[in-house]
Amino acid sequence: MTSPSVLRQVALGLCWGLPTYGVGVLALLLGKLMLPHHLWGADAGAAMFEREMPVFQLFFWGVIYAPIFETFVGQLLPLEILRRFGARRALCIAAGALVWGAGHYLYGGMLHGLVAAASGALLSYIYLRYREPGVALAYSTATIAHACSNALVLIVNYLGLTM
Repeated sequence: MTSPSVLRQVALGLCWGLPTYGVGVLALLLGKLMLPHHLWGADAGAAMFEREMPVFQLFFWGVIYAPIFETFVGQLLPLEILRRFGARRALCIAAGALVWGAGHYLYGGMLHGLVAAASGALLSYIYLRYREPGVALAYSTATIAHACSNALVLIVNYLGLTM
């Protein structure tokens, strides 16, 4: 399989961004139905706006820096290590979801961790889905999907449409 163009990599990531956001919203709704309110924790999306950070800075941290760093830590590192040991795809996805959820739990509490675990599972799937041609395609596609999902979170919160 030949390596796809940069434009195709961006298109793949953008196409996966909306489903990633959707999985997060579904997990949020289910979590709010099933978890007692006192276990929810902070509303991480709204908390970013409460810090009175300029929109450009929010965009930089949420849409550029976080996807690059978090996809490296949450998908590339654990999934590549597990692949080297011959782990099956399902175990890799579960591990990616666990790492993703745990990291976000530390930042925003139980509900944020559960939402992140759900989207982390999809991001791990995306990473593995595009891994065959090489790490670059897998990493860039998952990173762009993550960035697109985060951009949607910022837009929804900016418009005051939080759940």
